[in-house]
Amino acid sequence: MLSQRARSPTGTGLERQRAGQLYEAARAGMGRDMRDVRAWHLDEWGELTVSTAVALAGVALEERQPPTDPVAYHGRQGKITAWPSSARSKVVCGSLRRLRVAVELDFDPEVVRFSGEPVELHWKSGRTRHRWRPDFVARMRDGSRCAVVMQPPRGIGPQWHERLAALKEVAQSAGWQVQIRSVPQGTQLENLMWLADYRFADRVDPEQEQAVLHAFRRRRPLFEGAGACGVPVLIAVDLVYALMWQRRLLFDWGQPLPRGPLVWTA
Repeated sequence: MLSQRARSPTGTGLERQRAGQLYEAARAGMGRDMRDVRAWHLDEWGELTVSTAVALAGVALEERQPPTDPVAYHGRQGKITAWPSSARSKVVCGSLRRLRVAVELDFDPEVVRFSGEPVELHWKSGRTRHRWRPDFVARMRDGSRCAVVMQPPRGIGPQWHERLAALKEVAQSAGWQVQIRSVPQGTQLENLMWLADYRFADRVDPEQEQAVLHAFRRRRPLFEGAGACGVPVLIAVDLVYALMWQRRLLFDWGQPLPRGPLVWTA
């Protein structure tokens, strides 16, 4: 049930003022036929509330769970799961496709924190009522917020265009960005999943870490550098993978990690 305290969780006064300016600018640029979109989400007390698009400015949706139990996508890849992110948060994913994009977001250095399905948008277009959850909301390194949606698996149709149009109107009013991402596949996905196992790095010996970095001042095969750095080989290889997740070591993403691609310092 909706909170009867009628909370409207918004940001600071400056954020609300800026949101109001963005909303008026959006209406001026798009005419007066903007959709009346309402956003269902949890407030900071964990209670379900409904906000206007303008009121979403400053709301930390990247820290919130879904407003109601998540629903799996239709199809064989639909399952409810969660990604334990490197920020120590649980990111709800309604499908394996979402989980793969969650791993990519976790690896993205521009993304500080993100959550899965934290807001549900409701609006009416003509006689049709719509309800939709963007896949993710992220807080970026520059302090902005971004709604992240995945490209549809079976092509783009009228429903996708309607949803994206509604989201862009909300984004304009709330001061968000909108990103459309494809799902990682093939070698890129395999490498991401491999490195993700090293996102929670154990306490590292600084001297060993520096020795590994020093070994890759020039490009050389992964296992060659790990064997030449003076650190026990198994520890060195684990350090290489952890440093790759941190983007302090780079490699050719077109080459599978188990084959020991060329590696070099960032």
